Amino acid sequence: MQPSSGNPDQRSGKRKLSAKRKLSDQGEPQSQRTISELLTKNKHTHEPLSLSSSPISKRSRISVSPSRPSPSLSVSPNKMYNFSGSPPKNGNAFARTIPGLNASAKSQAFSANNTRQTNFNPNVGAKKLVVKNLRTGPRANHEPYFDKIWAQLDGALTDIFEGKQPSVSLEELYKGAENICRQDRATLLAKKVQDRCMGYVSGKLRDHLVTRTGGGNDVDTLRAVIDAWSSWHSKLITVRWVFYYLDQSFLLHSKEFPVIHEMGLTQFRSYIFADESLKPKVLQGACDLISVDRGVETRLIPDNSLLRSAMDLFHNLDVYNSDFEPLFISNTETFVNSWAAEESEKPLASYVENSHQLIEREVARCGLFSLNRSTKQKLSELLDQTLVTKHEDVLLNQSEVIGLMRSGNKTALKQLYGLLNRRLLAANLKPAFSAFIKEEGSTIVFDEENEADMVTRLLQFKHQLDETWTESFNLDTDLGNALRDSFSHFMNLGKKSQSAGGTDNPKTGEMIAKYVDRLLKGGLKALPSGQSDAPLDDSFSEVRRQLDQVLDLFRFVQGKAVFEAFYKNDLARRLLMNRSASDEAEKEMLVLLRKECGSSFTHNLESMFKDMDVARDEMTAYNNQQKQLGREKRPSMDLHVSVLSAASWPTYPDVPVRMPPSVMNALRTFETFYSNKHTGRKLTWKHQLAHCQIRARFPKGQKELVVSSLQAVVLLLFNDVEDGEALRYTDIKDRTGLSDPELKRTLQSLACAKYRVLSKNPKGKDVNATDEFSYNAGFTDAKMRIKINQVQLKETKEENKSTHERVAADRHYETQAAIVRIMKSRKTITHSELIVEVIEATRSRGTLQPADIKTNIEKLIERDYMERPDDSQNTYRYVA
Repeated sequence: MQPSSGNPDQRSGKRKLSAKRKLSDQGEPQSQRTISELLTKNKHTHEPLSLSSSPISKRSRISVSPSRPSPSLSVSPNKMYNFSGSPPKNGNAFARTIPGLNASAKSQAFSANNTRQTNFNPNVGAKKLVVKNLRTGPRANHEPYFDKIWAQLDGALTDIFEGKQPSVSLEELYKGAENICRQDRATLLAKKVQDRCMGYVSGKLRDHLVTRTGGGNDVDTLRAVIDAWSSWHSKLITVRWVFYYLDQSFLLHSKEFPVIHEMGLTQFRSYIFADESLKPKVLQGACDLISVDRGVETRLIPDNSLLRSAMDLFHNLDVYNSDFEPLFISNTETFVNSWAAEESEKPLASYVENSHQLIEREVARCGLFSLNRSTKQKLSELLDQTLVTKHEDVLLNQSEVIGLMRSGNKTALKQLYGLLNRRLLAANLKPAFSAFIKEEGSTIVFDEENEADMVTRLLQFKHQLDETWTESFNLDTDLGNALRDSFSHFMNLGKKSQSAGGTDNPKTGEMIAKYVDRLLKGGLKALPSGQSDAPLDDSFSEVRRQLDQVLDLFRFVQGKAVFEAFYKNDLARRLLMNRSASDEAEKEMLVLLRKECGSSFTHNLESMFKDMDVARDEMTAYNNQQKQLGREKRPSMDLHVSVLSAASWPTYPDVPVRMPPSVMNALRTFETFYSNKHTGRKLTWKHQLAHCQIRARFPKGQKELVVSSLQAVVLLLFNDVEDGEALRYTDIKDRTGLSDPELKRTLQSLACAKYRVLSKNPKGKDVNATDEFSYNAGFTDAKMRIKINQVQLKETKEENKSTHERVAADRHYETQAAIVRIMKSRKTITHSELIVEVIEATRSRGTLQPADIKTNIEKLIERDYMERPDDSQNTYRYVA
């Protein structure tokens, strides 16, 4: 170092001398001296020099205290140490004050100091300091000290193992162990501590446990081992306190010895747990406690705290995965197999419920008693394999599953789905689910006795299935597809019956149309009791909701032609008789049908509404014209006529009837008005669709009767009959010109129904050709306006039959037209290709059966629209 300016005493600091380095003066190599030489020199000059060192610290300390002054202390720089760049304080080579020097000595030291300053060369640089160890042998003999301290430590270990308080304080024991470690005897101390602990564990502790558990059961052995571990663990803590310095300064970094806690754990595992007479009992004792918790073992008392302590013991000894878990899984497998074999004999609902409870208990036990995640996974896999995979035939028993669905046991179905889904087997419920839907749905569709309630029952059934799919089957995609396919299957089933006119048209389209008709005519009043709880002021919203539900059924109907035909007939009656409960509901239904089926489906239906608007305009013009005529030229009755276009409205048969002269006069007046306004048009009267309002005078009061036109024709005959006289059936038939079916229905509604304005003789509900009818002078009713049941508003069996026949015929025509179009474009085609293209071309009107298509192909071949080539029976060729 370069010397600094200023006071030399301030520039020089304290110098530390290492006992293993040499001190030399690089500037004066010829005058190099060692401390041993200095000591030899001092010995010849009788200068006392005292050395003292600490047995603990390795740092040597040198003190010089001469008893008398000596000129030899005033040494030349060439004969003593020279610290270049930093002169010694007070003229001393060791930078220490030397007491007892006289003035002559001080003068000589000062003179020596001045001489060094004279020879000081600042450009020489740093000098090398070499110091040799003054001690030639060991500091001291530490064996007696080690023996003394170990005797104290060994006695303390004995007291700790016996559960006593050591006679020596823990602080003194700790300091003794620390001193031994500082004397480089940590290895020996660690070996002795390890041997001492091992001797106790493998000896007294093990022998005590073997003796204690000799005649007890496995649970008692487990309890004794847990108590021994708890006691040994607490003793290890005390041992670690005493040897804490050894544990942290030596054992923590040692590769030969473990730390005290790990050493104690390993020894307990090796000499206690691994003992052949203890290990099987300890493990089995833990399994017995689990069996007690499962309710299998009833001879033992449940002890959850002991079981938790056992799991802690296995975790602490690190034997959980290697020893306990395999035995636990093996015992569990035996238990679950036995349990499943017994429970599978019970009904399916009981099996799935108990299986879910078992799984929940087993999984909860893993968390309650700190079982490993690996154990939980293996246990779950075992339960799934045993309860689900091995008993798949039990869970998928079709009759049992259908029984659950039929009873509406959604909880059991949810549990069944949950069990199967644990092994990704939930899709295997599709066969049973589909079979149930088809079976129940077919029963509803083909129940002729309750045919009128078909749609209501189908809506309830669909709602039940939707709830099952949502709540029990968790909106499973596969099961949802099975629901739709199965529902569509039975909705389009048909069989030949009289109600279907001898055709195999599905009845669902007809019944849906009639249900909508009742809903649009009666509103919420038409719904079954309990099906709607909506308030009257929100009736339109509820009707809208009901229409949406009906359309859910309508979407499953493939052949829309039947629905269209019946819906058109019912709509015509509602419009002509002004029977719609709400015009908004009627228009809303049209909007829904347009969205569902397209504008071509609702074209004729919308034209019917337009015709009614045009008819109202026609009647307004007619009434304005009649007001301009004189009273004597006006008809004697008010007339309202609806002029309809034949293309848009249903086809109605002509019912022959002789109208009264007053009515005929009014009809001729309207015909004259219409002919003058529209040239070339011809009116065809449909009297069976008309209705009338007539005033009837009875002795007990005047009433206003709302009747059909046919009922009015019959009632007007009795204006010419004297009181007390009667008309025979044959007379009424001759004067009205009605056919027997129409006349019998009309007379039955007037004489045998709720409101009997005519009397029949003899009494009875049926009308015969020999009956006589008279004016009922005793008729009375609280209401002024009475609506007598209008038979023509209800379709007869003949009308149903004719509608179905017309739909079947139209369907054949559509099929033949599709075949001709395809043949015209393809010229030649195979049978299978033609079938596929015809089904695709007519899909919007419903899916055709291949047999029906083949029948129409044969008809077209007979009519020479197509032919089979001579060389192939499976190919068709178009005939131009």
